[in-house]
Amino acid sequence: MVAAGDSSRALGGVNVRRRRRAAAGSVAVGLGLALLLGTVGSPLSPAAADAVTDIVPVGERPGRIAVNPLTNKAYVVSSDGVQVLAGGSSDGQLYTGDMPVDVAVNPTTNKVYVSEIGGAVAVVDGATRAVTSVPVGASPGVVAVNPVTNKTYVGVKSGVTVIDGAALTTSSVALAAGAQDIAVNTTTGKVYILSGGTIRVLGTGGVVTSTITIGAGGILDLAINEATNKIYFTTLGRYGAGVRVIDGVTDTVTAAIPTDNFVGKLAVNPVTNTVYVAGDSDGVDGFVHVISGATQTQVAELRTPSRIKDIVVNAAGNKAYALLSGRGVTVVDGDNSASAVFTGQDPLGAAVNPATGKVYVANNSSASVAVIDGTVPAPLKNDFNGDGAADVLARDAAGVLWLYPGNGSGGWLQRVQAGQGWNVMNALVAPGDFNGDGTADVMARDGGGLLWFYPGNGAGGFGTRVLVGSGWEGMSAIEPINFFGDGFGDVVARDRGGALWVYRGDGHGGWLPRMWVGSGWSGMSEITGADDFNGDGVTDLVARDSAGTLWLYPPTGISGWLPRQATGQGWNGMNSLVGPGDFDGDGRADILARNAAGELWLYSGAGGSAWPSASRVGTGWGGMTAIL
Repeated sequence: MVAAGDSSRALGGVNVRRRRRAAAGSVAVGLGLALLLGTVGSPLSPAAADAVTDIVPVGERPGRIAVNPLTNKAYVVSSDGVQVLAGGSSDGQLYTGDMPVDVAVNPTTNKVYVSEIGGAVAVVDGATRAVTSVPVGASPGVVAVNPVTNKTYVGVKSGVTVIDGAALTTSSVALAAGAQDIAVNTTTGKVYILSGGTIRVLGTGGVVTSTITIGAGGILDLAINEATNKIYFTTLGRYGAGVRVIDGVTDTVTAAIPTDNFVGKLAVNPVTNTVYVAGDSDGVDGFVHVISGATQTQVAELRTPSRIKDIVVNAAGNKAYALLSGRGVTVVDGDNSASAVFTGQDPLGAAVNPATGKVYVANNSSASVAVIDGTVPAPLKNDFNGDGAADVLARDAAGVLWLYPGNGSGGWLQRVQAGQGWNVMNALVAPGDFNGDGTADVMARDGGGLLWFYPGNGAGGFGTRVLVGSGWEGMSAIEPINFFGDGFGDVVARDRGGALWVYRGDGHGGWLPRMWVGSGWSGMSEITGADDFNGDGVTDLVARDSAGTLWLYPPTGISGWLPRQATGQGWNGMNSLVGPGDFDGDGRADILARNAAGELWLYSGAGGSAWPSASRVGTGWGGMTAIL
């Protein structure tokens, strides 16, 4: 234990970053299905979340991206060319001659295929980076590779051009509507081409053998499960929103799986036989519909804060990654748990390296690629004792600070005393990890306006306190926030004039210049940092007005706020709001609220703008003078 004003009694030692144990990534072992999956076997156990471990600057407007798991190289299309990433760092640029459109990799031959707007495909040797230009026809677009046959398929205005990877000769498949998407089944050798809302099946002989149609422009996206030889496609709403199933032997539709919402992009995990489908709502929110390929039924519907641009799957890690409109990536762990990470602005394309478990996300408006490591869980904001569950700190009337450890499922373990003498402090804040050592910390303002930083030791105690500011007596509210989505602990503070300021943490226990983020906040009777309540990877702010309406303010991740959302009425009955992070272990940030009777209520976050019903998780909290 440590007293609030007594640094000489601090529990100490050198703090190190604490991470939950995770299974090692799989290794790609061959061609076809094995190459896509890594080592085939039981999927990894679900984890809490993924962490962004690297953000790599690339050319302007990055979009499409491809990965060679055997060389651990990623290739990113941007308006400046094709950028090469080696793991989590830049490895230069490929010169391909003309403006690139799409990219694909043959990991067996280590050849990179880049479609170019001028009517050619640049075939680049991944080792020497020598380039050969192959004419393919007007308006080349989507590119797909079959590493087993060493053939590459390129969508062009007149249909599909097929490149023989050995001789670099071409042949053509005429399709009046061109090719919007191409999916290759390396096990059967068949190619499924989305052309003008129909699917054309290209047999091993290089000619169209089947056509699947449900009506004019009725098919939106397709994905293949090579393990079961099933092809899934999403349908336009007027033909019955949902997913339909093609048998890969007969190339006929054998089943239809309806959804409650209009759908678009989809992806398949062939190890678990699970289909992930992007769904729209009537508002700004989106959904991930999770469908069992075995039972051909929907098993989960997970809300997202915005509509989904694309979905990719890490089959070995048993996770799906949904790219959100605006910013953020929703991570679906298995089939019923969702969390979020902030990668940058306008994520547009993504690719998975099954050998390392890393996901590369191209942020179109941030000129960057974020690397998500599926084996590194994101730190929990309020995990003070290092057990992987969110906790709560509370100060009683005598100034004793108590740690209430969460049990990870919305309940409590036995409380323990964490300090004494804290009644000299008139504001307490839990900013998360402020100094970058991987443990949750605390800040406190004393009566003289001094702001003190108490580094958590990861075991329920605190190290030697450090003075990190003065003149804070002018602030009428101080709350935690991760405003920029970089994982650093920031603070938002309201001054006496109603202006709101963000004090950006530098990740090492200090500050970057503060930033003004609004005025007119004096009318709010409560301001609380709610962690990532709407599920876009950035900490949100909730504020209660004088009428008792609770408003959600999502940051843009740059300099201000997205449009606020009313999330509840009648909140004047609550005298304390706390954002502990994910208290009930479902991957979503929650809110705890205390009423006048001293009851503590859990409002479990559901992502997006949804507001769930509450559950009571404690009584007798009326004697606490601070809860954080």
